[in-house]
Amino acid sequence: MLGEFRQVRAKLSVPIAGKSGAEGLAVVESMMDLLWTGQTSRHGNLQETREETVQEAVMVVHLAASLVQFFVSGAVQRS
Repeated sequence: MLGEFRQVRAKLSVPIAGKSGAEGLAVVESMMDLLWTGQTSRHGNLQETREETVQEAVMVVHLAASLVQFFVSGAVQRS
């Protein structure tokens, strides 16, 4: 999903764009990147992953739910 987002980023918009007009999408991308790199055991792995804490799991659920809501609600949309 992150790779797809980066390919079409220039064609997307969000309601809160920020001062330069790009911060809103940068936040979405940053959230996606944090989820991808921070939660290593999300879908299993050929290599062993480290144990994750309950606090990490809680944050991951909220982060993922927020991202899904942004896209489903139309907050992130094609410009």
